[in-house]
Amino acid sequence: MIKTTFRPIGLAVMAASLAMLAGCAVVAPDTARLAADVTPASWSTDALPAGESEVFRDFWTRWQDPTLSRLVERARAANTDVLSAVANLRAARASVMNANSILWPTAALGGSGNRQRSGGHTTTDYGADLSGAWTLNLAGSEYQQRDAAEAEALASGLTLESTRELVAAQTAQAYVNLRAALAQRQVVMQSIQNYAETARVAEWQYQAGTGTASEAEDARTQWANARARVPEIERSIQEYRNAIARLTAMPVDELNLGEEAAIPVPPEGAAVSIPAETIMRRADVGSALATLEAKVLRLKSAKSDFFPTLKLTGNIGTAAGTIGALGASGTGVAGLAAALSLPVLNWGSLMAAEETAAAELDRARSDYVATLLTALEETDNALAGISSAERRSGDLEVALRHARTAALLARLEYESGIGDYTMLLSTERSRLSAEESLLSNQAERANQYVVLYRALGGAWAFDAVPEGTAATVALEAPEGAEETEQR
Repeated sequence: MIKTTFRPIGLAVMAASLAMLAGCAVVAPDTARLAADVTPASWSTDALPAGESEVFRDFWTRWQDPTLSRLVERARAANTDVLSAVANLRAARASVMNANSILWPTAALGGSGNRQRSGGHTTTDYGADLSGAWTLNLAGSEYQQRDAAEAEALASGLTLESTRELVAAQTAQAYVNLRAALAQRQVVMQSIQNYAETARVAEWQYQAGTGTASEAEDARTQWANARARVPEIERSIQEYRNAIARLTAMPVDELNLGEEAAIPVPPEGAAVSIPAETIMRRADVGSALATLEAKVLRLKSAKSDFFPTLKLTGNIGTAAGTIGALGASGTGVAGLAAALSLPVLNWGSLMAAEETAAAELDRARSDYVATLLTALEETDNALAGISSAERRSGDLEVALRHARTAALLARLEYESGIGDYTMLLSTERSRLSAEESLLSNQAERANQYVVLYRALGGAWAFDAVPEGTAATVALEAPEGAEETEQR
């Protein structure tokens, strides 16, 4: 026989509660309006040459530097921040599994045996049963929690992609700076040779009576000062090597970076006319948007907790005096109960939870706008940096050409006895300054292209991403997840 019970509740209390909660729907922020309010119609820098956005596809291989490509791929897979983001994504997926499991009834199998002795008589009973329960908020709180967990998992997946792009850019910049430092050391070593030759000539002229002791001493001073710059540059070189080792999670002695002093050259045509709305393809912008959606759902769930909850419980089983009789006709037992409950005395905690969820939604809205503003700032700064480097490049090359010629002429004149030591020193300093300025500008140009690529979303935005990938990034195993789980 099935037994049905219903626990009555105060209809007046429920009616009053539902009336009060009517119209408490959560209005999601207008993200399109939020983006439009902060996005400029055009960038402040518009003097860049035309190009194709295809240049940004397979961006790192287009630098034609195998070492750079190798380091970037290593950092994207093995960087500790990336592995932490992978772990966060795994935890977010587990939360989705848990939220889905709550939507289903719970069930349990049980068995029992009981032996009693009274008045010289022994009674034995055996039983087996299947029990189940299902709890459901009438306003759909559990479904909103599930949807929020899925949005948070999507945000975690996009954060993983954003982290990969960030460490890739940091690795590339460290590599560019390393090559620039090696090139700078090469320039300084050449200057040391020039100063050494100047000191030798100054000493010879002093001994011959055609020069002064002060010139000879000053020449030795300039030579020593030039040598003193080398340890400082080599310290920078080692710091960049260490940074690359940290970013790629590799020992320094296994990096195989070599001593090549050529600064990597970014691909041609990468400076393009870029619509401001391009930043919406950034993974961190998508993550902030998914987080905002999750907070909307969390607030809806908090409001839904004020509504009644329906709980269904039931069991079916068999009881008999012997194990063999279990399941026989007449041994069956069953029960079904339904209960409807409405929170009354704990409204204080529910209101606090609702206020907390509302505050978190406000914070997520601010974080979304802040992410957009940061993306706009990074992109505009990178465009301005590229424009500046491009415009300076020609003049710096001209200046270096003239500085080299002037330094050579001044040296020939000084060594022949018709030149002035002060002019020789001045032209040598100008040549060194021009060499270093051009190197610095080349490194800055390369770095700004890296910054621009990352600011526009990196590989996530430009490489071939199948339609719908953003929606499934939280459901598929990310790169590096298997290795992390094995460890």
